[in-house]
Parts: sequence; C-alpha cells; structure tokens
Amino acid sequence: MMPQQLTPLVSLEAYIDEVIEQSSARGIAGWTLLCQAHPSDTADLLEHLSRTQQRALFTKLPVDYGNKVFARLEQATQALLLQQLNTDQAAQVLKSMHADELVDLFEELDDEQVEHFLKLFQKKQRSRIVNLLSFDPKSAGGIMNSDVLTLHSDFTVKHSINILQRLSPRLEVRYRVYVTDHDNVLVGHITLDQLVLHKPETLISSFMGTNELVINAYEDQEEAVRKMTHYGVLSVPVVDTYTHFLGIITADDVVAVIEEEASEDVYRMSGVGHVERSYFETPTSMMFFERSKWLVGLLLLQSVSSIIMRHFDAMLAEHVILTLFLTMLMGTGGNAGNQSATLVIRGLATGEIGRKKVLIVFLRECMLSILIGGLLSIISFGRVWIMHGDCAAALAISASLFAIVFVSMLLGTLIPLTLNHFKIDPAHSAAPFLATLMDVIGILIYCSVCSFLLS
Repeated sequence: MMPQQLTPLVSLEAYIDEVIEQSSARGIAGWTLLCQAHPSDTADLLEHLSRTQQRALFTKLPVDYGNKVFARLEQATQALLLQQLNTDQAAQVLKSMHADELVDLFEELDDEQVEHFLKLFQKKQRSRIVNLLSFDPKSAGGIMNSDVLTLHSDFTVKHSINILQRLSPRLEVRYRVYVTDHDNVLVGHITLDQLVLHKPETLISSFMGTNELVINAYEDQEEAVRKMTHYGVLSVPVVDTYTHFLGIITADDVVAVIEEEASEDVYRMSGVGHVERSYFETPTSMMFFERSKWLVGLLLLQSVSSIIMRHFDAMLAEHVILTLFLTMLMGTGGNAGNQSATLVIRGLATGEIGRKKVLIVFLRECMLSILIGGLLSIISFGRVWIMHGDCAAALAISASLFAIVFVSMLLGTLIPLTLNHFKIDPAHSAAPFLATLMDVIGILIYCSVCSFLLS
C-alpha cells in the first residue's frame, strides 16, 4: 500500500498559531494559502490540531468556506468542535448542513445536546430532523437525503422552471427531479433536459417517466444499495408504507454504505467484533472488550486440541514423525478453508450467490476440494517419503491431509451459507474462527486416520 500523501497545508501545523493570528510574514502567507486551499485539505489540517487550535482557526475562517470545511471533518471532530462554538456560530454551521448529515452528527451527541441544538432550527426544519432521527441508522430512511426539491404532476414546464430557480439556493436540485401529487405520493420523475426541451405550457405529467426502483424507508441500507447497484441508478426515491415521498439515496450515500459495510466485514472476518468508528475514535475499553471476547472464546476452543492429542498420546509417542508435520497439515487445512469461506462470503455480500445457486456452489466446492486435496496429498506423500523414507507414515500423512482439506473446504462453504440462511452475517465464519475450528477438527482427523492406518 502506498503511503498517504500529505497536503501542503499540513506543514502549517508547525507554526499554526502564527497563521491563526497572522502575526508574522510566514503566518500571513500561510493564512492566504489556507483560504485558497480545497476545504478537504483544510479539514485534514484541523484534524491534526488541538481542540483549542481547532476552535481558534475555524472561527476565523470565512463563513461559507468554514461551512464547507466543517462538512468534511470526521463526525467525532464535528461533535467536539460544535460544542466549543457559541450559539450563533453553531446555528450558522448546522443550518448549512443537509438533514441527513445533521442526523449523523447528532448520533455523536447526547440527548441534552441534541435537544439544545434542535432549538436553533425553525419548527418545520426541526420536525424534518426529528422524523429522520426516528429511523434506524442502518435503514434506507437513516441514510436518505430529505432536503430535495420535488415538483407536482400538474405543474407546467414554465412553472416548474420558476420553482427550480427560486428554491435551488435552499434545496438541492439534481439532474433527476421526482414528481409527486398534492398528497406527496410519488408518481414519477423528470430530468432537467426534458424541462428545457418541452414547451413552457406543457404539463410535466405528460412526459414524466416511471421510477424503475423505489426503496421503502424501513428497508435495510445494504439491501437498498444492492438494488441500486443491480439497476445501475445514481439516485433512488425513498417512500413510506403509503408511497409518500420522503427523500432520495444518492451515489454518495452508496459509496458511504459500501465503505461502512466493507469495514464491518473486515472487522468480523478478523475477529475484531463490532466496531462502528475508526481506529482512533473507538474507545480503548470498547476495543478491549470486542477483541478479547473473541480471543478468549477461540482460546478455549483451541484447548480442545490438547485433549484430543492427549487421547492419542501413545500413538504419537510411537510415531514421532507424525508430530513433525502437524503444523503443516493444520496450516494447510486452515488456508484451504479460508479460501472457500472468503469466496462464499464475497458472493453472498455482492448478491452473486443467491438461494438458487447454493447447491451449485456446494457441488463445485466439493469437486474443488477433491482436486485440491488430491494434489496436496500427492505432494505431501512425496515430501515425507523422500525426506524420511517411511512409506507407511507418508501414506498416513497424505491421507490425513486429503481428508483435512476436503472437510475444511466444505466447512468454509457450508458455515457462511448456513449463517446467511439464518440472517446472521456470514463474515463471522471467516478467520480466525474457521482457522481455530479447523485446527481442532484437523487434529482429530489427523490422529484418527494415522491411528487407523498405523495401528
């Protein structure tokens, strides 16, 4: 992985107080550079500063520019900075944000703080934010943008254009504009080029198109993103149970959800547990609990291996050569199982593996386990025989390896499929859980096969 490239603004951190106060020539030059930089670069600089410096720098930024910088900060930093601003500054920042962004920010604050900041909004805006807060953060309603301009089906082209021109500074206007009736029921959509191409007196209901995809607000965000990807749409309307228009999910929201879900899968596949925030934003106590609970459980599971080996202690003592290849067989079995598990988990996550394809996947992995197990057993037989000249031990070890690889790949396939069937995230079945499970099962298979063939 390439190292992260630092922006030129990061160099200002060494003399940031001079930049804030503009108390020297280099401070003035730094301030000029800062105000001309992209808001994302200034946000990166703010992330590296102390809380006092963050407040001092942010409050001196031009208002519009500061709002753009604030929108690009990490949510934890936004919450901390917001609490340091006075009422007028906080109101100015919050009113520049979209309702869905405010909901995400308010999740970082306690109830008293949320109640305090909600009072800064007008009644209608406050009601919209409260409604969004009522949705599950993991649902489509929890990620949708409600600050979207819509048109009525009985509007003419001329009237629609006038509305877009008048309201566009306050509400976001996108290429696709959704159309509702007077009861706010979603009925279709139009595009901006259609408004330009039709005559001013034409009703938009005469040329509006149907929505190929509509998402229910209570639907899981991951399922909503999967549908958007399947249909190849850049935005999708979100409605309630009665098809009342509530907002839209955009391509930016899709990217954010994919990143979030991918991070969750990586954490679960690594046995880290449930970590919602980034590494530095996660409290040490939570990190300790989430990581240790898995390690303690896997430690206890791994201890079963010693019980199995104690049962076959006499056989292992008689055939010392078997212990030399124990780690090789366990490692190979774990790797083979993780390969199958990774492919299946990804297929389930992307929707490539559906219910109708479960049997096909199972049979294919069965065939591959036989082919791969056969290849590895032949190689291991040759290695043991050439290095130690013991044909019986070579046969026992190679036969054990075949069985371990076969079972490991089948478990790597079946466990994710089973978890997915019972609505449990299949990522839980990946390493290190599968590797530890296969260590226990692998030792049992190894000792049983060798005991049978060498007794």
